[in-house]
Amino acid sequence: MSRNWVPALMAIGMGVWTGYYSFQPALRDLQSGKESNTQTQQSPDQKIAQPSAPSSNGDSSKPAA
Repeated sequence: MSRNWVPALMAIGMGVWTGYYSFQPALRDLQSGKESNTQTQQSPDQKIAQPSAPSSNGDSSKPAA
């Protein structure tokens, strides 16, 4: 009975390896695309989080009219 498991395990292992080998380039492209998207999304947030410089119209404590 154990002899029946050997071909099945080998077929499963080859299927997993073939799927990994076949889809590895596409998965790398998706991963690099995600990384570049997160980097571009973080840069505008960092600009918003920085405090603004006071304006040069005199006293910055007065509200603009």
